[in-house]
Amino acid sequence: MKKRVIIAAALMMLALSGCKPSAEKLSEAEGYVNQLKEYQNAAEEKYLDIADTSLRPELDALGVQAAAVYEEDFSKLSNKKIDEKIPEVLLLLGQYEDIQKRLDGTYQEETSANEELAKNQQIDAYIINKCGFDISSIILRDVTTDTYSDNLIGEGEILADGYTLMGVKLEVYADSSQWEFIVKDSNETQRVFACDSLKDASSEGVSLVFNYDAASDSGTVSFGGYFSN
Repeated sequence: MKKRVIIAAALMMLALSGCKPSAEKLSEAEGYVNQLKEYQNAAEEKYLDIADTSLRPELDALGVQAAAVYEEDFSKLSNKKIDEKIPEVLLLLGQYEDIQKRLDGTYQEETSANEELAKNQQIDAYIINKCGFDISSIILRDVTTDTYSDNLIGEGEILADGYTLMGVKLEVYADSSQWEFIVKDSNETQRVFACDSLKDASSEGVSLVFNYDAASDSGTVSFGGYFSN
């Protein structure tokens, strides 16, 4: 009888020892869990640095899976059970690596776009029409970048000869060096007006005087102070 008790106790101890992981296996599992926390924190921090919110649902879904891993008490699992759980953690690590790359890419794109936007200076201006004809359209062309503004007068509007248009905003790109104005009269005749460098325009504002010489069929734009004529 005593022998049976000893054998039963030994079997119970063996069974209990089989439910606990080895120190090495537990350390391995905890290492992956800590790595998962680092990856998750890095992704969440990077997400806060970008304006694009399209990856929020995917981050939330990964967060739910990560939370389930954190709730697992690996110290109560056998080596076999831990071996079954580790691939799940590794899969999550790979998914976080993938989303981190996309977050980094979005961050770089937004940073570059913001840097380019910072190069654009918005200058307050008003336009004085001294051409001798009514103007239906004025478009600023950045010759350097070959880009065009909207109609500064406004679609369907007319700037009559001798009149002034207030409240104009000029977008000036810092890396550009040459500009011109494309002007249409009320008969839709188009002319190109040369102008000085807009880099020389005051950031406090500028007046733009449009002049036209009928003899040479050429137009020019001269700059002045914001409140000058």
